[in-house]
Amino acid sequence: MNKENSLIVRVIFVAVIACLPLSLENCSTESIEFEQFAFNGSTMGTTYHIIIAGRPIDAQERSAIATSVDSVLLDFNRILSTYEDQSEISLFNRNKSIHPIPVSQKLLRVVRAGQDFCEASNGAFDITVMPIVNFFGFGFEPGENRFPTVDEIDSWLQLTGCDKLEIGDSVLTKSDPRITIDLSAIAKGDGSDYIADFLLEMGHKNIFVEIGGEVVTHGHNKEGELWKIGIDRPTIGGAPGADLQHVIQLTDKAIASSGDYRNYREVEGKRISHSIDPRTGSPIAHNLASVSVIANTCLLADGLSTSVMVMGLEEGLEWLEDRDDVEGLLITREADGSFKEYMTSGFKTYIYD
Repeated sequence: MNKENSLIVRVIFVAVIACLPLSLENCSTESIEFEQFAFNGSTMGTTYHIIIAGRPIDAQERSAIATSVDSVLLDFNRILSTYEDQSEISLFNRNKSIHPIPVSQKLLRVVRAGQDFCEASNGAFDITVMPIVNFFGFGFEPGENRFPTVDEIDSWLQLTGCDKLEIGDSVLTKSDPRITIDLSAIAKGDGSDYIADFLLEMGHKNIFVEIGGEVVTHGHNKEGELWKIGIDRPTIGGAPGADLQHVIQLTDKAIASSGDYRNYREVEGKRISHSIDPRTGSPIAHNLASVSVIANTCLLADGLSTSVMVMGLEEGLEWLEDRDDVEGLLITREADGSFKEYMTSGFKTYIYD
């Protein structure tokens, strides 16, 4: 279930012929131009890109903004990164106790969100899947170059599930001391939300925040138009942005994606996806190649896209359609190598091309 840049969502600046006004009242044929400040960096084992449009920002303020964002993201790593040996989540995973373990409110909040996704998806999303993720080499360990035995899978399934953790006001309790958790499937989405809120509180109204392909938008781009974001066609080995399935336009919304074609391994001559089905203890085996979800928050979009990627086309599409707060695009890889797309009833309203 670990999702490391499985589907890159890229911001696209495209000329807009139709008027995309700042409000319905001020639509005109005159173009609106903002100043733009863009910067990027590394975090959570991936990269981030941030764009701020609006008033001019001098060099001193730009430096202060970038430094503040780096500081916030460093704090995220210190709490949520399983790749950091001394992070809070790593210390929790090494704690072999069945007694309540004190944790920070930041960690508790993301764990609670993960448990909510687990229950809503009937176990398709599960933060206790870490042992399986590591075995297949999609976590912080190298992984095995073989498929697991039935006994190994059975032993993992005894340590996974929504019921394996108890959440208190300021503590987490393991039902078994060997239980470990992995929050990478929602950490980047949560980080994108957090940075976006941080910039909004600083007074920046027009922002684009992307961490590892998970995007939050507010306001408008430098042309005064909705933000344009490209969704890659899930071609194995394709370069990010080289072959787009769609360009969508967003504002005050988030989009997150998951796919089977960028983060994968070859094991015993077979390509396996990083998307692990916690219910079976094995990588997914259906033909759903990618999922993109639009929601009000990136954490929600992130968790839903991961869940649907595990569920597969029919179950996942129906599950998304039953929700009135999200829209989704699902792309399958057919036997002849072609792609077919399916979308919820409201997704098409976001498509620009």
